[in-house]
Amino acid sequence: MLVLGVGGNVSQGILKALALASRELRVVAACVSHLSTGLYTVERAFLSPFAEDPDFLDWLLAVCEEEGVVAVLSGVEPVLYALAANADLIRARTGAVPVVSEPATLATGADKLATASWLEANGLSAPRSVASGDREAALRLASEVGFPLVAKPRRGKRARGVLDVDDESDLAYAVSRRQYVVQERLPGPEFTVACFSDRAGAVRGSFAMRRELSEGTTLSAEVGDFPAVREYAERVADRLRPLGPSNVQIRLRDGEPVCHEINVRFSGTAPIRAHLGFNDVEATVLHYALGEDARDLPSITEGMALRYWNEIYVEPAAVKRLEHDRRLDEPRRHSFVESFPVRS
Repeated sequence: MLVLGVGGNVSQGILKALALASRELRVVAACVSHLSTGLYTVERAFLSPFAEDPDFLDWLLAVCEEEGVVAVLSGVEPVLYALAANADLIRARTGAVPVVSEPATLATGADKLATASWLEANGLSAPRSVASGDREAALRLASEVGFPLVAKPRRGKRARGVLDVDDESDLAYAVSRRQYVVQERLPGPEFTVACFSDRAGAVRGSFAMRRELSEGTTLSAEVGDFPAVREYAERVADRLRPLGPSNVQIRLRDGEPVCHEINVRFSGTAPIRAHLGFNDVEATVLHYALGEDARDLPSITEGMALRYWNEIYVEPAAVKRLEHDRRLDEPRRHSFVESFPVRS
């Protein structure tokens, strides 16, 4: 397995889920920086070009051939776009399967205005949404649903650039922003639901959590049954038909679930799911890359996870070697992760 972009929390979560798999899987990793934490947790580490670099594809093909990679995974969206655009070539040249949905499916989740339009077109509840450049539509939205509203970058992530729109002055500023979407603000708790879909597009399992966020990232997560939320998310995945993973983010409107964002990829809570017995990373690899029949994932309806910072300690010489040679053999031999210290 090759995991790309392991300086980010989503790809690091993929690494954790692979480490929790029911069978031993050889994992190598790559990132653009020699200071990316995930590089020091695998069997071989590489420095990669950026996904937008003209040399990225040739580099990727060479690594896949050299390492005998059977699956390429990532939680980094520019990497996923590059993989999606070249999936057939990568598979034909190396035999490796890029774990990524079709470009059109990625595009549905990448743009929040497109997501809302797609949900409505498929008979699924969506937040009332207008493009920031359409001032008249934004004024109508404010008149019909009232303040407060919210404005977001159409292609934003991790809550960056999100604006509270509490009055007409805020709205005037929001509509001046380029490539923003103005939406009704959905109240109540946020739920995140991961779905695993097989090659036929059938949803083979879902995992729901009510969560608290910090800068767009899950800080605490309560696993529950949440039947209405799960059923709604499964309908989203059933119509979207992603290749393997999808993540549906939901709030409630008048007690009914409404999707406000779809991540057509693994989510940052993948290791939480894997630890509790719902390893959608392993299921995707076994089904799509290793050709095994898809199995229904277990229904997990109880659990609690709290996030905290941790450190990895790495031999300085190994860091310098990776920076200079752009690869490092057996990086796990040169690093150490300490669990939370407890004094007796």
